[in-house]
Amino acid sequence: MSVTETSYRDAISRFLSGVTVITTSHNGEAQGITATAVASVTLQPPTLLVCLNRQSATCQTLIDSGVFAVNILPATQQTLAQRFATKQPDKFAGVATTTGTSGAPLLIGALAHLECRVSAQNDVGTHRIFFGGVVSVAVAEGTPLGYFRGKFSTLAS
Repeated sequence: MSVTETSYRDAISRFLSGVTVITTSHNGEAQGITATAVASVTLQPPTLLVCLNRQSATCQTLIDSGVFAVNILPATQQTLAQRFATKQPDKFAGVATTTGTSGAPLLIGALAHLECRVSAQNDVGTHRIFFGGVVSVAVAEGTPLGYFRGKFSTLAS
């Protein structure tokens, strides 16, 4: 059986993903984008990867800044996930944030913040994969927001 874009999308949609907002800032311009293509790579040194569409403004700002934050969203922040998934110009308007040690905006109320410095990057297809050395973490309690079969979801306990 050959793999088509439709069959691949149908299969991968069955993989439950956590929902994050990747944020960065350069020369006073904050950018952010909802992303589920995030993974832990190694504990030594602490490294993760994020995949962003090369056409996104967030991708270009991240290239310029060399730093980013992964904001892991709780179920209560589905509205933020939807907002940062759009192309609206000022996604941060009215959004409670603080500035991390990396300079990246951190979303208040996230389950975790992982601030990273880009250690490597590579283009694959339409996306750029950024490997980030984790330089700072913060965690909170809550129920995570998930994404499954094209819809937001939560874990039932």
